Amino acid sequence: MDMRRNNQDQLLMDYPRMTALKSKVNVFRQSLINKGISWLQRKQKKDGENIYLEGVYAPVDEVEKTDLKVFGEIPSQLNGMLLRIGPNPLQVEHPTSHHWFSGDGMLHALCIENGSASWFKSKYIQSDSIQKQNKEKLKPGFRRGPGDVVNTNAFYYADKIWAVIEAGTFPAQLDLELNTEKHQFFNTDADLPFTAHPHEDPITGHLHAICYDAFDQKHAYYEVLDQEGHLVHLCKIPVLHGPMIHDCTMTETEVLIFDFPVTFSNKQIFKGNSLPYEWNSEHQARIGVLPKYGKAHEVQWIHIDPCFVFHAANAFRDEQGKIIIDLVVYDHMFKYSQQGPFEQQKVQLERWTVNVQARAIHRHVTDEQAQEFPRIDERFTGQPYQFIYTVSFNAEGLAQANQLLIHDVQHCKKVSHDFGSEWISGEVIFIAESSSAKEGQGYLLSYVHHINALPSKVVILKVDGLDVQFQAEIDLGVRIPVGFHGNWVDLSQK
Repeated sequence: MDMRRNNQDQLLMDYPRMTALKSKVNVFRQSLINKGISWLQRKQKKDGENIYLEGVYAPVDEVEKTDLKVFGEIPSQLNGMLLRIGPNPLQVEHPTSHHWFSGDGMLHALCIENGSASWFKSKYIQSDSIQKQNKEKLKPGFRRGPGDVVNTNAFYYADKIWAVIEAGTFPAQLDLELNTEKHQFFNTDADLPFTAHPHEDPITGHLHAICYDAFDQKHAYYEVLDQEGHLVHLCKIPVLHGPMIHDCTMTETEVLIFDFPVTFSNKQIFKGNSLPYEWNSEHQARIGVLPKYGKAHEVQWIHIDPCFVFHAANAFRDEQGKIIIDLVVYDHMFKYSQQGPFEQQKVQLERWTVNVQARAIHRHVTDEQAQEFPRIDERFTGQPYQFIYTVSFNAEGLAQANQLLIHDVQHCKKVSHDFGSEWISGEVIFIAESSSAKEGQGYLLSYVHHINALPSKVVILKVDGLDVQFQAEIDLGVRIPVGFHGNWVDLSQK
């Protein structure tokens, strides 16, 4: 491991390169895929509703606002932007066949400066399809993957905002005004897929990612980028059936690969489904343990009973050398519904103890309440930690109010914060009060949505461990749809 750390800042030279010709071929292939899916959807002639196009999920127009009402006091040390991205389809030809995950990406951002809310914006990620529908010039860069939608996560890295998605499509690079500048694999010419959930090593500042490609069903990809957006490590990991790998997690010395029974499905393609993945009972659920900067032959695979994980909170090695992982676990996924992830299923927060030597995983249920979007104080990524922040939901009524949940995993305690009977909170983001603050001492920020599709708001809560206090609320004056992920862009040093 010492040799790897000594060499980890050297740029990788051997990787597949993107070219203009490859990009043109990819654009042609994307066009054929879109036309084929549209034809299949017309042929199906399905009738019915789609909850992901209505109410709290319904798409909105682009907007920019500066007249924002603030209740309470915005902390003066919060200087930055709160990002949130999600699907916001500009046009849907076949609503019944539309999958929530496939809608055009829209990025939302609230800018906070010196104790005040300066502005709020909602802007489309300027993909080729959006630009063509708006009759505007296409953005520079290359094109890759099965489509051009980018809608799943957004973060600040290498002095730019990056919007990302999984399955092969390139990230979109944006400026701090949310203008899309280009599409490419960060600051490289790599021809590689990326993920919706890279994780930054707090020790090195490197981004570690486990990725998959819808067009390569025999491999997963382990990729590491340095602080400037350059590729420093790559390995291709053999897999079966083309598994959907939405997230990964890591300890101080390993990256953990989630290989679960949701896999690529030709059957779903011929049904006209825009997300061709489904539950595969023939696929062995397993976790791979791979040393950081390691090679494919070093992966140690450990089997587990069938289940599915979108998101993990964190992982670390305990004093006995076992790997501890906290994650949100579904008993199945995409088994019945082909419009979105929520169906009649059990979902709960679990702690897995992985004994690598014995090739065994012990599962412990931390909380049976349905919940998602686990986040932590990210200064503790890969290290022992105490607090997890999630939001609860009702699987039978997705447009019902939910709660913030704070788990003290060291003392097996939980507290909840209610946003009110008419409000739904998205993913909650923790910001430390200062660089020297103890774990869990800081602020929780989230976009909160009205169940009757009235204007949304941003809520800031002051937290100290399990103690939660109201800090401030910013009335956005416009509605934004319930979406996916986001992050805080710290502009205090800009």
